[in-house]
Amino acid sequence: MSHRAAWGDPRTTCNRTFSEHILWLCRKKAMSAAEIAEQLNVPTMYVEEELAILTYGENGSYGLLRKLENGKYIINFILLDEDTMEKATAIYTEHLPKICDSISDFVNEHKEEYLAFPYLNKKVDFNLILWQQVTTMSYIFSEMVEDVLAENYFADTSAPDRPFSIFGHVSNGKTYGAGWDGAGAENVCGFSKVHLENIYITRVKAHFHCGLNVGNDPQIQLALRAINGLDVNSMSEAEKEHAAKAIDCGYLYREKDMLYTKILVSTIKDSERLFAISSGLYKGYFHEEAKVVAKQLAALIKQAVPDYLLGEWRLANRLADLPVLDAVVEALIDRGLLTPPEDGIGAEGCWMSVEK
Repeated sequence: MSHRAAWGDPRTTCNRTFSEHILWLCRKKAMSAAEIAEQLNVPTMYVEEELAILTYGENGSYGLLRKLENGKYIINFILLDEDTMEKATAIYTEHLPKICDSISDFVNEHKEEYLAFPYLNKKVDFNLILWQQVTTMSYIFSEMVEDVLAENYFADTSAPDRPFSIFGHVSNGKTYGAGWDGAGAENVCGFSKVHLENIYITRVKAHFHCGLNVGNDPQIQLALRAINGLDVNSMSEAEKEHAAKAIDCGYLYREKDMLYTKILVSTIKDSERLFAISSGLYKGYFHEEAKVVAKQLAALIKQAVPDYLLGEWRLANRLADLPVLDAVVEALIDRGLLTPPEDGIGAEGCWMSVEK
């Protein structure tokens, strides 16, 4: 979010139905203000005003529309319609059984390695480790497809030089609400640095989002204090109330009169290799499937994405990949490797790293 907030997110200029209608009209062919006005039955002067806003964006460098030399306007980001989106996701979906089988086999083969990672917790639950790793594992196949696309199909295209790009699709009736947010803090609860991470998907709700102020979150502070154990008898009544909430949401667990941190904790130094084991999926897994998916997807991208936006073909691949994470999660649940949190909120998918 930091890049978008600092540099200017063009989506913030598209909060009116009028704007959405204009974008949709300009998604496949360039149109003049007069042509748009005629289609929408709106005076041209109002259309011209809206076109200026959508073209300028927040900072004049990146807008939802671009103005062509002939004075017409056309969409300035990848937007897949419903039919194209269904075709794109179907290319990945066809290979999901094989992907899920391979990931499941990999998890079983490397269970002891995952458990041997030097977490700081008193005890570590393998289920929590898998929830920490599952997003990374599910994205590896998409990244391998991207590598094949880059080498074999889009080697001559260059991405635009800007901090970030936006993309979108028309819903096909499914929601892919996945995310991975982090927050940092310094000099809190005896630690010089703290970094928190959490994922959120269909099965897991977010604990927090980017920008979290750890200094104003007593439940997370208790999780920091309880890494080596925290005596309940030493706590104030107010702290005990916060501790009860922290237990309910999965930050803590209680053993007799002691509280311990339930979410995974590592040192910041060790966190640099947190996903090293899962990266083993790059070696010997998915290679043939990645080639097949890349070939099919390249043809669809070149058909559906206009030439002037082909530099952002990677975003089309990300759209096609959207069903994979949920599918991998469900497959691991079916195989008894993953257990989802009750009511969607728990220690699953949340972790932190610390430095004294």
